[in-house]
Amino acid sequence: MDRPLGVTVIAILIVIGGIMSLFGGITLIVVAAILSTSLNDLSTSSPIIGSFFGALSAAFGAVLLVIGVGYIIMTYGLLKGKGWAWTITILLTLIGIAINIISAITGGVSNLSTINNMNGGTNSFAYGIVGSVIGIAISAVIIYYLYRPHVKLFFGRSSSRISTP
Repeated sequence: MDRPLGVTVIAILIVIGGIMSLFGGITLIVVAAILSTSLNDLSTSSPIIGSFFGALSAAFGAVLLVIGVGYIIMTYGLLKGKGWAWTITILLTLIGIAINIISAITGGVSNLSTINNMNGGTNSFAYGIVGSVIGIAISAVIIYYLYRPHVKLFFGRSSSRISTP
C-alpha cells in the first residue's frame, strides 16, 4: 500500500522537530560548558553556582538530544508504516494536548497579574491562549487523521480492507 500523503507531512513535521531538538540539545550542552567555567571564574565566593547552572543546562541538553533522536527514529517508523510509530505518535500527540491544556490554564493564571501592565500583558495573555488552542487543534487533527481507515491500514492497525467505490 502506498504511504498516505498526510503521513508524509506528519513525518516531515516530526523530523523538523527532531532536528530542532538536536540543535537545542547541542546548544544547551555548549552553554553548560561555558556557564560552568565562566561563572566559576566570576564568582570567587561560591563556585558551586556555576557548576549547578552548568549541570542543569547539560541535563536539559541531554534530554533534548534524546528527544531529538527519538523523533528521528519515529519519523523512520512513520515513513515505513511501522505500527509502533503509529502508537507512539498517538501517545505523544495526546501528551501534547494535555501540555497545551495545562499551558493555557497556568499561562492564563500567571499572566492575569500582567493584564493591566503597560508593557502589553494583555497581548502575552492572548498569545498564550491562542497558541495553546492552535496546538490543541493541530494535535486533534493529527489524531483524527491517524484514525482514518486508510491510514490505520497503512500502519497495519486495521484487519479489514477498505472498499473503493
